[in-house]
Amino acid sequence: MSELTDFRVAVLATDGVEEIELTEPVKALKDAGAEVTILSLKRGQIQGVRHDLDKTAKVQADRAIRDVSADEFDAVHLPGGTVNADSMRMVPEVRAFLRAMQDAGKPIAAICHAPWELVSAGLVRGRTLTSYHTLRDDIRNAGGTWVDREVVEDGNWVTSRQPDDLPAFNQAMIRLFTQSRHAVQHSPQKT
Repeated sequence: MSELTDFRVAVLATDGVEEIELTEPVKALKDAGAEVTILSLKRGQIQGVRHDLDKTAKVQADRAIRDVSADEFDAVHLPGGTVNADSMRMVPEVRAFLRAMQDAGKPIAAICHAPWELVSAGLVRGRTLTSYHTLRDDIRNAGGTWVDREVVEDGNWVTSRQPDDLPAFNQAMIRLFTQSRHAVQHSPQKT
């Protein structure tokens, strides 16, 4: 049995997503047995990019963010891409979804520009995280502590800087999601 069997992961992305930051974590999650749902602003295909410049493959979005609830998912992965993250951070449903995931203590994995979404959702105050270096001031101005490391784990969050960090990011994300699953499965039953 895979470590994340029946574990439901939402992946939030739209046009301009850094393709490899979407596809590689999704592959790692599926290989671990997770059920992955790509959420976007609307159903249909979204345009992937490489380093914000070159268009790459299109990826199928399974559902629209407006049609889901955070209760349907056990964790969330936020891939980067400047245009993707900047677009997603301005959507009220995205911010509400992220706040609901955080309020429930569910794990959040974000890479590259994706922490912008956490900034706009008002979630970084008091947190330590990393991101693409150009977000450093945004994170600090929002009350977070930015560090320049391949992977940063802080409570129910794991963050990374860029595509080169994907092997370490995927490993940390799977570990965090597995620990979360284990904690939920072994928590005392409420009566």
